[in-house]
Amino acid sequence: MPENMNLKGFYAGKPALFQIFLLLLFMLAGGFISSVLGMGVLFLTHGVKADIYQYPGIMRTLQFLSSIGMFLFPAIAVAWTCSNRPSWYLSIKKTPNVRIMLLILISMYLFSPTITLTGVLNKQMELPSILAPIENWMRTQEDAAEHMTELLLSEGGILTLLSNLIVIAVTAAITEEFLFRGTIQRIIGKWSPNHHIIIWSAAFIFSAFHMQFFGFIPRLLLGAYFGYLLYWSKCIWIPVFAHFVNNATAVIGMSNSRWKNLELVSGDISDAHLLSFASMAFVTLISFIILNKYIRKELIKGN
Repeated sequence: MPENMNLKGFYAGKPALFQIFLLLLFMLAGGFISSVLGMGVLFLTHGVKADIYQYPGIMRTLQFLSSIGMFLFPAIAVAWTCSNRPSWYLSIKKTPNVRIMLLILISMYLFSPTITLTGVLNKQMELPSILAPIENWMRTQEDAAEHMTELLLSEGGILTLLSNLIVIAVTAAITEEFLFRGTIQRIIGKWSPNHHIIIWSAAFIFSAFHMQFFGFIPRLLLGAYFGYLLYWSKCIWIPVFAHFVNNATAVIGMSNSRWKNLELVSGDISDAHLLSFASMAFVTLISFIILNKYIRKELIKGN
């Protein structure tokens, strides 16, 4: 490669399929490096026979490194190599309006009951008996993810809470939005001019990537909402903030020994309360839709 060759925008003219392939290569490379670094930290601090599930602090470190390696690095690398304007590609230059952020905060809490209700319905999913092995595998993946979350949130104390907020709320919100909304939506946009197809396709990939199939629908809805926020605002920090609110609320709620047993926090709505909860979800959903009509208008006006 010539010394003066600049990789900035080098693959800008390539088709979407090539850019997806390039993104996957960056994700594999970033995932491999972050895994090596994470396991290196574990072995250096606790020995080569250490079980990572015994050390929540190391699990947080590994999750942090994984988020940077598999999400943030590939997003920035693709933006740099596939665009002459990486900051425009990732929509990171605009500064969000404080008033809009407050409205987004309110909208996330209005959306929360609907997300919880769809989660309750999603958990009732049963596949045909012929697909029982697949369903068992899906439930195993779900149990493993829940077990890891419980381990991360099991330790008490303000320092642990702050660490979880940094890793699960701040880091996840930034890195996942940069990848799924900032990069993947941009690449899908080379295939289709229809923004609804672009947003819902990226949301589908976002939800599927988490490998938690009994929470697929609520995560799909959240991903689509984040996608519309980016489409309306052209500012990645808007969906990053909404994503942060969602994750931070869950971390704070599940970290409190009293709050985590509440049905609204745990998402395990009992049959006795299901009808009343569904009624509340319907009312808050209507409020969410009305509020977002105003948010959409304000965001588009600000472009």
